[in-house]
Amino acid sequence: MKWQDGVIYANQVVKGEILVCRNVLLACQRFLNQLENKEWEWEFHPAAVDHFIKFASLLRHAKGADAGKPLVLEPFQILLICGIYGFWSKKDKGKRMTTDVIVYIPRKAGKSTLIAVIGLYELIFGEKGSEVYTLATSRDQASIVFTSAVGLIESMPQEVAGLFNVQKMHITKLGDSQSMFKALSRDTKKTGDGLNPSCAIIDEAAQIIDRNSIEVLHSGMVARKNPLRIYITTASFTKDTKFYEDLLMFQSMLSGEAPDNPRWFGLLYGLDPQDDWRDPLIWGKANPMHGISVFEEAIAARAEEAKYKPATLNEFLCKTLNVFVSANSAWIDRSHWDECGAPVDTREPEAVFIGFDLAATRDLNAVCTLKRYGEDDFFAEWKFFLPEDALGYVPQHYQDIFRNAKDSGILHLTQGNVMDDREISEYIKQQAGKYDIKEIGYDAYNAASLIARLHDDAMPVKKVGQGMAVLSNPSKHLEKLILGKNIKHNGNQFLGWQLQNCEVYEDVNGNIKIRKNEADKSAKVDGIIALIIAVHCSLDHPIDSGSYGFRTF
Repeated sequence: MKWQDGVIYANQVVKGEILVCRNVLLACQRFLNQLENKEWEWEFHPAAVDHFIKFASLLRHAKGADAGKPLVLEPFQILLICGIYGFWSKKDKGKRMTTDVIVYIPRKAGKSTLIAVIGLYELIFGEKGSEVYTLATSRDQASIVFTSAVGLIESMPQEVAGLFNVQKMHITKLGDSQSMFKALSRDTKKTGDGLNPSCAIIDEAAQIIDRNSIEVLHSGMVARKNPLRIYITTASFTKDTKFYEDLLMFQSMLSGEAPDNPRWFGLLYGLDPQDDWRDPLIWGKANPMHGISVFEEAIAARAEEAKYKPATLNEFLCKTLNVFVSANSAWIDRSHWDECGAPVDTREPEAVFIGFDLAATRDLNAVCTLKRYGEDDFFAEWKFFLPEDALGYVPQHYQDIFRNAKDSGILHLTQGNVMDDREISEYIKQQAGKYDIKEIGYDAYNAASLIARLHDDAMPVKKVGQGMAVLSNPSKHLEKLILGKNIKHNGNQFLGWQLQNCEVYEDVNGNIKIRKNEADKSAKVDGIIALIIAVHCSLDHPIDSGSYGFRTF
């Protein structure tokens, strides 16, 4: 292992000899540009990187098939070490350039071992009284990192292992009682209050929703000359996190959309938007350990399962290919939904049903009009309503989705900061003027005044309970219609996004309920729920009058 291996890796990436996603390509080019820049305030010190590599070469794997074998850093890991420890100030020789690091990488890429090596190195070779903390999402995750560090110490030559003092819950540096290596976990509420971290390693940062647990560690580092904060994580099912905000910021730096801050460094592995997850040729882009600790045969088996079991797709995309998704257990692969896109049907429908789902007074409201032409022949259209002031509260990462919905006409912004449901009732009345509406189903939540107005106009309204007993059958029927391409729509991306946010819950009796992933409170599924309500009404009024309905109270 030598520092040049990291530079060679970066060059191979830039030359296209190693297939990676655009973010990694940009990071490698950025690193090489920094390396060649002789005119700025930082300079590269190979000896600093070699010092870390020499320390790592003393370590051996503590468990698994490689137990007892020397620890060998892969080229991408050496590039990471070059980025962290290579650059130092020309004016102040003791000041390191990099303070914030993102290692965005899938499962089974050696994250825990790498965390432990960096943590032990910072404990021994950081400033006196170094405090190294790893923050994890749970006690179990925290113990994995700590146990890995202890195992590495046990594998060291005695003269090196003697530099560490291993306690039950922490590790200290011999002769420095103020030093500390300790794992913190969210479920014990130990968030770092009152600490003075020199190094904070946030493990599985994408899953930590409580931003305070990260910020309190970061704010405690202000007195350190060479603080080091490292996000090391796989993708997750929510974007409402401190990590995701910083990920977007660093991506903007890489792409040139935001001013570059050289104190940030990162390698962001994953897929590009145009990549087809079914294509084995692109799997290696997402994981630099592909073929080393992650084998194609195992990925192929998971991919094949994901093709036929939609509930496993999001897990595969998120944890194997490092793609952010909005639900833990996907309901329907979006590709099936997109294949149902079609021009507006001009035929006269056999029956028309409306379902609507009202949210809080400052949130999204959805109305679905479902046209039935036959038992397995439907066309659905939607209208959404949102107070215009509420658009400003939509998270930045969803702003484009809402903006495109508004521009397409499917989303109507109402005046003010609260919803005036009279505009919704007027829209429903307009639909009733265009079609002979057989039934209007609704979720009773927040619907009292609107329903009163529809009652006054003699509209055929019906309360549809939101329990599993009521919605299981129409949900399953809708799934069948989508998979059979028997329900068409105009292909608006706002609905495709909402379908991706749907997860399915199944009870022991096989009943299902479609719901939003609660970890991502900003994700929306209202349009899909309105469609399920409309399908419920359709099933309650079958074409064949001799058939049984499905009404459940």
